[in-house]
Amino acid sequence: LKTTAMIPKIDAYTHFAAPELMAFLAEQTGAPPFKQLFDKIPLLDCKNSACVESRIEYMKKEGVVGQILIPLPWIEACPTVWSNPSLAARACRIANEAMAKFCSSALTSEGKRCFVGVALIPTVNEKVMMEEYKYAIDVLNLVGSALFVGPDAVPPDDVRFESLYMLSEINSSPIWLHPCRPQSHADYSRYSDNGSMHAIWNSLGWVYDTSVAMVHIALSGVLQRYPKLKIVGHHGGGMIPFFTERFAVQMSNFNSSLEQQKFDDLKRFYVDTATFGYQPMNIRQCLDFFEEGRVLFGTDTPMDMAVPGMFTRTACRSIEDLNLSESERDRIFFRNCLSFLGPRGSVFKNLQSNYGPTFEGDGNDYKNSNKKAKL
Repeated sequence: LKTTAMIPKIDAYTHFAAPELMAFLAEQTGAPPFKQLFDKIPLLDCKNSACVESRIEYMKKEGVVGQILIPLPWIEACPTVWSNPSLAARACRIANEAMAKFCSSALTSEGKRCFVGVALIPTVNEKVMMEEYKYAIDVLNLVGSALFVGPDAVPPDDVRFESLYMLSEINSSPIWLHPCRPQSHADYSRYSDNGSMHAIWNSLGWVYDTSVAMVHIALSGVLQRYPKLKIVGHHGGGMIPFFTERFAVQMSNFNSSLEQQKFDDLKRFYVDTATFGYQPMNIRQCLDFFEEGRVLFGTDTPMDMAVPGMFTRTACRSIEDLNLSESERDRIFFRNCLSFLGPRGSVFKNLQSNYGPTFEGDGNDYKNSNKKAKL
């Protein structure tokens, strides 16, 4: 078997914070969200060529030939901007143009592109949201859109998203879900003055918020109406792959067979391998639950600011220790994402050549290995 570093990889869930967006939010609010945190992560905004080179170098160490960039921060973190359609539209336009510029100009030493970007969209109302979506996809050639979900965000089954889901299916432009529960959302009403304590808002709240969003999308029939729509659940789909039996029992107790059919649509989400550390069994749960081809290598890089590169290394080691065949690993690391992106992944199609030939096969290896894992 090839070592993991020899297998080319597309990281389907990484982050980029456009300096231009942060400057705009600072101008509007006086203090942009997460500034202290983001200042600790120079590879997040890549303000200079040295940071770009360092980011690409981290990628090369683990055989990552490309990254999909999810925008930060979400404008819901600035209520005065998000609630104003004009300001929200302006913030997203600034973020998306900066994202497109970065992706086209941040090149490898061989002069190749290795980044593709995802659009930030203003969810304050359908009109401004769809105007920015169309501009980002049709003009800027971003590959999809990010939808931020949480207790204070617009519910993902709100009617305003119907056009987004419809056009995303037509355009084959995926949607990346990202939780956005704020620290100010208290764990208990009695502690409302303190907000969330012990980092619960992030460590537990975010995986819960992703799970809630996925259930609302599935059970509202979104994937019944748009069966080819591609949606990525962050952090391995949160709690979804771990509580299927509990869900099944409660669905049979309280809901109709039609609801059960919609519940089965949860298996059609795509998910990443961003488990925040060495967690091979978490990834195994994802492989066992979600449909074939739905697990994408994704790490949440560069949010591992305490130990830069740790998320990529531990995700690779987690997959390595599942004892998968070379073809199975190749699908998780690379080919599932190529299939997921379709024509929008053309930037990545020839990048694996730098790492030697990858598995093509005649299908028999995959058919046999599929008895162990659904990739």
